[in-house]
Amino acid sequence: MSKNINFQFLISYFGLIPYVLTFLDKYYFLIVKEEDLINFITYYSLIIIVFIGSINWNLKNNPPTHLVIYGFLPSLFAVIIIILNLLNIDFLIIFIIIILLLLTQLFFDYIILFANETNKKAFYYLRFPLTALIIIFLFFISL
Repeated sequence: MSKNINFQFLISYFGLIPYVLTFLDKYYFLIVKEEDLINFITYYSLIIIVFIGSINWNLKNNPPTHLVIYGFLPSLFAVIIIILNLLNIDFLIIFIIIILLLLTQLFFDYIILFANETNKKAFYYLRFPLTALIIIFLFFISL
């Protein structure tokens, strides 16, 4: 049975659990204050963005400069969003920025990392659907 399960894919999909719980609490349970939910999901989304960027780091000697910069940019953008959040910028603007970052990251991941790959399974079964689901959750949580 475990030969057919890709545990990296499975664990990646477990990353949606905080989005599901936040959504359920916002619309059904009403246990956590909405402001706390928004802050939590904002910071959790930034962790996802930075994690995706960090897996693109190539730690071999002398990687191409564009890959180093590409792996660093999500961390930089995350810091900017944290600052915007601390400055009490409207959460809707922050969510729109996060959604745009996720879409941009998805686009460039395909162009930079997957376009020349023969096996695009990781992109089509993991990267694209997870990003789409995160964006959908962010949209409904922001309403």
